[in-house]
Amino acid sequence: MDKTTLPIGVFDSGVGGLTVVNKLRMLLPHENIVYLGDTKRNPYGERTKAEIFQFTRDLLGFMTQVNVKLVAIGCGTITATSYDTVKHEVNYPVIGMSRGLHTAMATSNKKKIAVFATPLTIANHSHKKMAAQIDPEIEIVEQACPALANLVERGVLFGEEVMKPLRQYTEPIIASGVDTAILGCTHYPFVQPLFEQLCGEHMVFVDPAHEMALETLDVLKKAHLLNESPEQGYLRLCFTAEEERGAALAQHLIPAHEFTVEKVSLT
Repeated sequence: MDKTTLPIGVFDSGVGGLTVVNKLRMLLPHENIVYLGDTKRNPYGERTKAEIFQFTRDLLGFMTQVNVKLVAIGCGTITATSYDTVKHEVNYPVIGMSRGLHTAMATSNKKKIAVFATPLTIANHSHKKMAAQIDPEIEIVEQACPALANLVERGVLFGEEVMKPLRQYTEPIIASGVDTAILGCTHYPFVQPLFEQLCGEHMVFVDPAHEMALETLDVLKKAHLLNESPEQGYLRLCFTAEEERGAALAQHLIPAHEFTVEKVSLT
């Protein structure tokens, strides 16, 4: 079998990983992609670690069934919680969600970087740990955003319902004096314009999906798995519930005629 034509798998707790898919399609337009959003059990950000491990294995099981050549995890919470364990449980490469630190470090003049993420990701302090290994002088300011991923899942991308919690999350970060902020959950780029509106021009926002797309390209090259077809790759969007809502949110990033949508079961 020619493995190069097999799809890349991307999964997330819901729609957030679509921001990763968008970056992958820009960088690797000839690759076929299967996306799986676990919209039935979303959000993951306040689940227990045991639940996250089980859900991750369910998602990987689906990807194994559809015969992917690589999985890119489009979820910071899964990456921070279970990636280091589950990546050894399958026979294809698994890439954890990039933390965006290299881009942020190159951007920050103050060496002071904020991380907006889910409570579970913040509780793991993964950005702080990685930054300490790369450059101990970097200061990481963490900010949990417990309500935000769920708001994006529901399609609340503007208005007071989302602005109210965003003001609460951004005020301490603005006061901290950081000059760069990482959007540490793949849902957050959907509302990046609102972050920018609240934080002003003095703060630069980093979407880790760009770094992740570059890493995916590198892994495919080294494994000789790049799809050499000149044709545009297909995009198959799968959701465990409310596939119509998933499709509607996808259209904020990707034209509707460029993907198919279906509901799938993980049990």
